[in-house]
Amino acid sequence: MSMGEVLPGRGPFTVISNYGTGGDPKNRGRRTSAEPAFTVTGKISRLRLIDPDGAELPRLSHSEAGVLQGMPDDWPWDGGDIPQQIGNLCPATLAEALVRAAIGDNAQLATAA
Repeated sequence: MSMGEVLPGRGPFTVISNYGTGGDPKNRGRRTSAEPAFTVTGKISRLRLIDPDGAELPRLSHSEAGVLQGMPDDWPWDGGDIPQQIGNLCPATLAEALVRAAIGDNAQLATAA
């Protein structure tokens, strides 16, 4: 899914990332809201967002960053360094895929209701 599909209330935007740039502004990665998200890490709060005209937008909220990782938008984040918590989590869909790979695709997995 695209970031725009996951975060429809944001409208169109471009994410500007410092990942892998070595601090060189010319190497900053850009990804539009029509594309999937960059890998979400504990540095998610450092990402800059701009609108189609280049105007600076508010950075991603904890809720929005969590949604990009597959969490519910009302997840009750708590404690210190929430961006690091978000970057460290294993999304439920990935966890399920890992368990299925480990124990077999046909295994019955309990689901939270």
